[in-house]
Amino acid sequence: MFTDWTEALEAESLPLNPNPAQQLAAAARVTARSSRDKDDLGLLLDVLGLSTDANTLTALLPSSRKPETHPP
Repeated sequence: MFTDWTEALEAESLPLNPNPAQQLAAAARVTARSSRDKDDLGLLLDVLGLSTDANTLTALLPSSRKPETHPP
């Protein structure tokens, strides 16, 4: 909690300049972390309305979860 409210008031006056391209890229990376494989990643991105072209999938695939292997 702020004891000196001038800091909080100064922070409120900072301009926010959201960049849609950066926001979409961040959303795709976060989504990739939740996917299991390429097909799953494509479905998740499609549902969110994000790009599902081959270049995007290839770039994001290393961020996806690796399948868990269970010993026999």
